[in-house]
Amino acid sequence: MADKLALFARLAVLFEDRGLVRVHSDETQKAARAALESLAGLPQYEQLWVGDLHGGVQLVAVALGERLPGVELARRAKLLVGRCAAMSLRVKGPVQALQLAVYERAVPAQEKDFVVLKARVQPFFGRGKAATWILSLGESKVYAKKLRGWPAELSAEELAKIVSG
Repeated sequence: MADKLALFARLAVLFEDRGLVRVHSDETQKAARAALESLAGLPQYEQLWVGDLHGGVQLVAVALGERLPGVELARRAKLLVGRCAAMSLRVKGPVQALQLAVYERAVPAQEKDFVVLKARVQPFFGRGKAATWILSLGESKVYAKKLRGWPAELSAEELAKIVSG
């Protein structure tokens, strides 16, 4: 539990330094309000962060992956893409989502491959895309596949620095 709390605190610093805000019901920032309205009814996430970087909106949804099978993460990625498309109309620009699945244990290769490869939706045309990356506290690693257009300041390498602590 202490590892997760420390991770969430380090993630908060990273996200806030990069201009993201945590999505709360009382948030007044335009992208956060749009995210709150667009994401209503989605399955529960530990944290939701949103920001307007490089001419598009980035959404980070933090999930506790150990409680969720890979199939559920894939389903959530598809739901996120649909909500990103709706949100893009509100913010009048592209929206991308990154689902971070936090595991406290080592991640078996088969599970890692399924989540990173299958829990992603990147339509060639469309207003939204989503990917799922795994943060493994047990291994101090980030497992990710490139998300086209995702800002370098929120890259897997930057997240790996946070995980290794």
